[in-house]
Amino acid sequence: MDFRAVTLLFIASVALIILMPSESTLGDSYKLVYFHVPITVITVISMILFPALHFKTNYAEIRAFSTATSLYSGIHLIISSIFMFVAWGGIIFSEIRFAFSVTLFLFAITHTSLCFLDLRLARAYSFFIYPVILYFYIQLTKAEFQLHPATVKMPAPLYIPFIFSFPLVFLLYFRLKNFVKSKC
Repeated sequence: MDFRAVTLLFIASVALIILMPSESTLGDSYKLVYFHVPITVITVISMILFPALHFKTNYAEIRAFSTATSLYSGIHLIISSIFMFVAWGGIIFSEIRFAFSVTLFLFAITHTSLCFLDLRLARAYSFFIYPVILYFYIQLTKAEFQLHPATVKMPAPLYIPFIFSFPLVFLLYFRLKNFVKSKC
């Protein structure tokens, strides 16, 4: 059932994304947003939930969640880099949202590493990164200058692919987490 749902969501997402018109300045590259946004949301939410996971799940589950989040954070960073390169002609490390993406990635891989070395230290670290991530996010929303638009004003029909890409990315995250758990 899960595999069929993923397949159906993937086909629907790709078909809709292909059918979406090109954007006037970014062309078809803006279509990366249909995977970029869900991956970003899942990465941030899962990292914020790390402290709770340390109290509610077993060690294998924590390691699997953390590893899946690190992988998603890496994918998020890659997609951000590609989009930045296409949109602005290069990777601008000082851009506040890109700096946030790098920070998320570093926090995620550090947490995952700690999960495999010392779970007590990983738990303490998860409580440290929680306020830091929230602080960084609040700061980036207040930044006076950023290349990345704070909000994107797309015509309503361009939001339709998110109906399929969000659940797809969510299901893939849990499939990845379960795969990692089976290997740990």
